[in-house]
Amino acid sequence: MEKPNSLLKKGNNQHIESISKIHLIIIISPTGNIQYASSSCASLLGYHKQELIDTKLEDWIHTEDLYLIESLIYQPSHQAQCFFRMKRKHHGFVWMEAVLSEIQDPVQQFEKEIVLKMSQTMDIGCASPQQSNFTLKTEENGQENSTKVKESRELKESKELKEKEEGYSAFDLIEHLPNGLFLTVDGVIKYVNESGTRMLGACQKSQLIDTSVYDYIEETFHDIVKQRIRSVQQGFRVGLMEQRWYRLDGRMIEVEIISNQTMYKGQPASFVMLMDISHRKNFHKILQNSRERFRMLVQNSIDTIAVICEEKWTFINESGVKMLEVDSYGELIGQSVYQNIDKEDLQHIWKTIHTHTNGKKLPAFEQEWTTMKGNKLYTEVVGIPTTYLGKNAMQVIIRDISEKKQAEAVMLQSEKLSVAGQLAAGIAHEIRNPLTAIKGFFKLLEREMDQKKEYFHIIESELSRIELILSELLLLAKPHKVRIQQVSLDTLLKDVTTLLETQAIMNNVWFEMKLDAKDPFIQCDDNQVKQVFINLIKNGIEAMSEGGNIFIETEDDGVEVIIRIRDEGSGIPEEIIARLGEPFFTTKTTGTGLGLMITFNIIKNHHGTVSVKSEVEQGTTFEVRFPKV
Repeated sequence: MEKPNSLLKKGNNQHIESISKIHLIIIISPTGNIQYASSSCASLLGYHKQELIDTKLEDWIHTEDLYLIESLIYQPSHQAQCFFRMKRKHHGFVWMEAVLSEIQDPVQQFEKEIVLKMSQTMDIGCASPQQSNFTLKTEENGQENSTKVKESRELKESKELKEKEEGYSAFDLIEHLPNGLFLTVDGVIKYVNESGTRMLGACQKSQLIDTSVYDYIEETFHDIVKQRIRSVQQGFRVGLMEQRWYRLDGRMIEVEIISNQTMYKGQPASFVMLMDISHRKNFHKILQNSRERFRMLVQNSIDTIAVICEEKWTFINESGVKMLEVDSYGELIGQSVYQNIDKEDLQHIWKTIHTHTNGKKLPAFEQEWTTMKGNKLYTEVVGIPTTYLGKNAMQVIIRDISEKKQAEAVMLQSEKLSVAGQLAAGIAHEIRNPLTAIKGFFKLLEREMDQKKEYFHIIESELSRIELILSELLLLAKPHKVRIQQVSLDTLLKDVTTLLETQAIMNNVWFEMKLDAKDPFIQCDDNQVKQVFINLIKNGIEAMSEGGNIFIETEDDGVEVIIRIRDEGSGIPEEIIARLGEPFFTTKTTGTGLGLMITFNIIKNHHGTVSVKSEVEQGTTFEVRFPKV
């Protein structure tokens, strides 16, 4: 038996050492077709990589080693490493050590790929001169190698004889090792240690001695085992392999097996080590099932679940593909996320979640997205810090709330119409009074037109008041597009109190305004924010059945404008404060419970906050805060 190293002249050692460090990467399909080959195949095999692509891997493997490739690729439980010979273009075969890994598309839209990372190995023997890796063999080298093998065997026999004379043998040292150890000749067991005996469920070694290993190995592995035994007896390394064996009681165990060449009574034999990996395989199955459940949960979630890394989509589930209106997963992966979300909005979410205090619930963001077809979506987004290939990333859970927003808009419109209806009586009274005055003054004008010029100013003033009241009423009832602009809260509050003044007077309620905010400007939709203060002030009026004062105050702290609306009503119990803003929750006999819900949503949509303080029989204070311009 010849070794490749023994066939090389001393001057070639440095060259061979550099070659052995070269790696060859080959990617194959599950059917064995080569889909990619690295350029290093030119150095190792002499072929240009294009000569390998779209061919079968088995076309380039030595026929005696094909069983290894079959076990590597086609068996359901395959080894992760093996050794085999590959054809060189001009120099026979070269021994390769191959390590396998699989690439599986996370959404299983594409079939898995098998990656073989191979490197030339220099310590594998050859069964015949025709199987050598190199053409530098000579008869002199072969004789030299044969002499060395003979000397090695004589030395080994001498050592074994010496050990026996000293009262122990090598078998005594391995008898109680935790792994099963077998010595086989042509597949027949000649020795087994204690661990191997227990592993196969035998009470005594004699139950296993002189039996065939094929009695214990699952039948699907028999052909591979025969080839492995033949290769080992010829001096070849076959690598680690997973197999299924059966105990004497019929129970199946998963094992990892590795074999090496040895001698037994002058015959070539195999020294086999067996490791029971049943527990590990069961754990892997549990883990795989857990991963599969998680994958199914993600893929079938009605919410979009995605991962964003370096401002690009790196993963998205089926719901996300539908939400963003693309035909396939591949149309999004690797694409910039800014096609679908404003850059400032994404950076705000990113900054918030990466500076979020651990242990607290992650905030949800209401966010507008754009589909690949240009349609707008209103969503609720939760961001979760994560990593992707060692880089900081963000996992997002996106829920489409477009229908919810539409329903809220309908409820807001309904509430506006309800408020308009309740104000109708007061408005009618307010309009009737100035009209009466106008009629009276016109009667007087008929008599004294020249003498009473000041009457014209009074008539103009009353007409302006009617116009203001009607304008405010129309704003409440008329649907309009949201328009964000800079608004003065002082002006807005004065307009609201003007609208509600008649209803307040009819209920013996008076407004006390203290507008101390130095810079009361915010970015908002003035009609929506008017709706907020109409609802809060109107609630205050209704809370004071005996009349009283409503105090309206503003101030700013440099960052926010603060508005406080305080009444002198009966107050709100503690247990009810916690439920304020729930839809259809109300303490009024004729209320819908939608007013405060809409109020709180408008404040939230304008990035504001609201808090409520109340004391029974003392009154209630609503404090609203908006970011300053």
